[in-house]
Amino acid sequence: MASWLPSQHTIVLLGAVAAGVVLASVALTHRDAWLKPLQAHRRLARNGVIGAVVIVLIAVGIAHLDELEELVDRVARGDPAWLALGVGLEAVSFGGYVVLTRTVYRPVAPRIDWIPATELTLAGVVATRVFSAGGAGGIAFTGWVLHRAGMSTRDAARRLTAFMILLYSLYVAALLLGGVAVVTGALPDVPPVLGVVALAVGAAVTVAAVALVRIPGDLERRAEALATRSGAVGRLAARLAPVPQVAGTGARLALAIARERPSVLLWSAVWWAFDVAVLWATFHAFGSPPAVGTLVLCYFLGQMGNLLPLPGGVGGTEGGMLGAFAASGVDAGLALLAVVSYQAISTYLPGLPGLASYVDLRRRMKRWDPAPAPV
Repeated sequence: MASWLPSQHTIVLLGAVAAGVVLASVALTHRDAWLKPLQAHRRLARNGVIGAVVIVLIAVGIAHLDELEELVDRVARGDPAWLALGVGLEAVSFGGYVVLTRTVYRPVAPRIDWIPATELTLAGVVATRVFSAGGAGGIAFTGWVLHRAGMSTRDAARRLTAFMILLYSLYVAALLLGGVAVVTGALPDVPPVLGVVALAVGAAVTVAAVALVRIPGDLERRAEALATRSGAVGRLAARLAPVPQVAGTGARLALAIARERPSVLLWSAVWWAFDVAVLWATFHAFGSPPAVGTLVLCYFLGQMGNLLPLPGGVGGTEGGMLGAFAASGVDAGLALLAVVSYQAISTYLPGLPGLASYVDLRRRMKRWDPAPAPV
């Protein structure tokens, strides 16, 4: 008798039922009482969730084994010259990130010279892949290295915030410009809904950034008022209370760095432009790429999938890009091959040198003087 394999619809249905049971249990019990056993066994719960996700992925893979074999065969038939070009383009992209890292951090942390900046960039890839959620792992790792390099905790947070603003300001600008191009009809291949999404996200981030620069004191006072409440809301607000001030000073520092050294935006542009070019090269490896405007906007829309806290970051960016390309009328099979190859080159290929850089950076930091006391 043939063994039964769960379909994707069955897996989704089971997941929805499980989520409904969890939500119902939270509604019927006191939230804090429900959270206490979870907090007491946080590691066990996390490992259980990761294990469940892995089991689901394996089940889906088994159910679609023929399609996976066909995908691997099509990847093997890709043009190696275009894939090799993609690797070279990604190396240039990482080079821009390294220069940006050194430019922002070295004035206040002289230890972050070329070699540590390169190791910090590559090791951040490993940390980001292990703890996804918008690069939270890479951010935490960078903050730790900056503290060991001689910065106080608050200065490291401020400088790291400035770095992220300088890096992602071009990302937000691309969403805004791409959204305008779609809405005005300059990109007819992209559905208007994607343009509206790009505009909405870009505008929301811009408004939030302006608010942090202009009214950080008011936001901090509101967060401190919420922190006086009891329960989960109060605890969360207490942790987030310093965020407006740190983010506001970080935003103003980013503006000061950009005015003093405008080249920092050039290196940020190198990081994004050459990373997009990798996706363009992988499309060429398996067929013809879509129009440049469509490619760029779908790339930036897909990057929002990195915000999902998925184990190893697997699936978030890929799913976002594939959804955007499918909505734009790009051949689904071609888009799948191009996006999977792009992720292999841009994210997983640097993993091995990133791990080596992490080990070497740990050894290097042991030779540094002790970090200052937390501030």
